[in-house]
Amino acid sequence: MIQPLFDFPVYFKFFIGLFALVNPVGIIPVFISMTSYQTATARNKTNLTANLSVAIILWSSLFLGDGILQLFGISIDSFRIAGGILVVTIAMSMISGKLGEDKQNKQEKSETAIRESIGVVPLALP
Repeated sequence: MIQPLFDFPVYFKFFIGLFALVNPVGIIPVFISMTSYQTATARNKTNLTANLSVAIILWSSLFLGDGILQLFGISIDSFRIAGGILVVTIAMSMISGKLGEDKQNKQEKSETAIRESIGVVPLALP
């Protein structure tokens, strides 16, 4: 039997998973805090850079992800286990109150204050 091209439940499930992965609602406070010193034009440029970076990352993961995992000999199950360990580690850090601690010297603090592009690393790829 021929399957319909528009299988709404499959597309809806895919969209919900993609929405949870990208988490646009959760990144709004990060974007606002990291671009508060920028002008409106620079903020729009950062927004465009972040959106294009996310699109490139998602498309390359879609087409190259299985090949990269096979290249390194990583199965999906072991990837899930590693992800679970990572989530548990972050949760334990949050419980103990050590999440987000960092030590910087004065030069590093000044460099982070005047950084040029934040669209790729902290916004598109945390």
